[in-house]
Amino acid sequence: MAKEVIMPALGMAQETGTLLNWHKREGETVNKGELLMTVATDKTDVEIEAPITGTLQGVTLQEGEEAPVGQVIAWLLAPGESLPTPKKAAQPATSATASAPAAPASTPPVAAERPAGGVTTLLSPTPVAARIAAEHQVDLSQVRASGERIQKEDVLAYIAEREKASQSVVLGKILASPKARRLAQEQGLELATINGSGPDGAVITEDVLAAATARTATAVAPASEISSTAPDSAEPTTVPMSRAWRIMAQRLQQSWTTVPHFYLERDVNMTNVVQWRKALQGRSSVKITYTDLLVKLVAAALRKHPRVNASWQNEQIVANSVINIGLAVAVEDGLLVPVVPNADHIGLSEIAKQRIALVEKAQAGKLVPADMANGTFTISNLGMFGVERFNAIVNPPQAAILAVGAIVDRVVPVNGQPAVQPMLTLTLSCDHRIVDGARAAQFLQTLVAYLEDPLSVLD
Repeated sequence: MAKEVIMPALGMAQETGTLLNWHKREGETVNKGELLMTVATDKTDVEIEAPITGTLQGVTLQEGEEAPVGQVIAWLLAPGESLPTPKKAAQPATSATASAPAAPASTPPVAAERPAGGVTTLLSPTPVAARIAAEHQVDLSQVRASGERIQKEDVLAYIAEREKASQSVVLGKILASPKARRLAQEQGLELATINGSGPDGAVITEDVLAAATARTATAVAPASEISSTAPDSAEPTTVPMSRAWRIMAQRLQQSWTTVPHFYLERDVNMTNVVQWRKALQGRSSVKITYTDLLVKLVAAALRKHPRVNASWQNEQIVANSVINIGLAVAVEDGLLVPVVPNADHIGLSEIAKQRIALVEKAQAGKLVPADMANGTFTISNLGMFGVERFNAIVNPPQAAILAVGAIVDRVVPVNGQPAVQPMLTLTLSCDHRIVDGARAAQFLQTLVAYLEDPLSVLD
């Protein structure tokens, strides 16, 4: 029987999802387990597989559009099946729904000419075709159908022909995906100036990004390529911003403006940790990094100072019953924080395996919401870039984030004498609503003690 394709729930608190793209066009067959669509949540992009084998029909959500979780956005039909008859609404539409264009509850047949023979017959449009026609004020009786029903492609072809005939360009009627329209507006680009590579010449996201990149390249051309009559300075250009980067920016801005930050800093002698790592590496089948050791020792310190592992939710301090350590990972589109769950109950080899898998998934864009859920504390390590110290922004609703610098040789007193030792600077950023200076200092003191004598954790 016909199978509903719904907007999936990919997270506990998710209310809506954005359709990034369909991997199949309407009317094409998709096999069970084959990629059907890509959906974006507020944390990551997720590829959704087809639950059954069938033909994709009745698509009601276009790329770049958002829908509530659970809403039917398409159907998968077996051979010979047709779309279910839409149910009539029990009550008139509210003002909120009335303002959004949508296909009518039922789409009556319209007179349309088949491509062969010029015979006029009564053909029904698909729901998507009817919606597109309504949006572009198309008389469906003028649309030439390519099959038994008027399809989306038929309406788009008609619109393209109408645009060519009219010689006037109207922004709202240029063929473009919703995501492309939105991105063009953000970049200050006119759709009419962009060559479309989509169906029937429609402008798609890649076309807009290419146009933005070309404009940027022109703006930063070498001086030798700029005419002598050019102005002294080029016009500033807007850098294309991905959806993930925009979400990251919004969250960090919210944290910076709403969380009362304070910072504590400690220098740590890493001599014993360096030796510990060498000893562990000789016995482990996976590479143990300093980040792995930090995850283990931070989790042990949080056990002794549970307030630093708490969260700020609904104007209340919430004690977390588990210790889940988030690791800040930089990717092209921003910053992701995958989580090592129950870090206080697993060994170093398991921590390393999970860290490797999470970082690989992050860099490949394969993280799912579950990989980034329920973190209670975050570690941000920039030591591999030679950064010796920095302040990180708290990752709400968590109480704190630990900024880790590079291990560098410094001259420090050892038993009253100057000596060169491997030193590390830790900076703890805290939400003052959850922890005060004394509690944060006690946690940092415990962590430093563990780092300077790591085997004490095993006692």
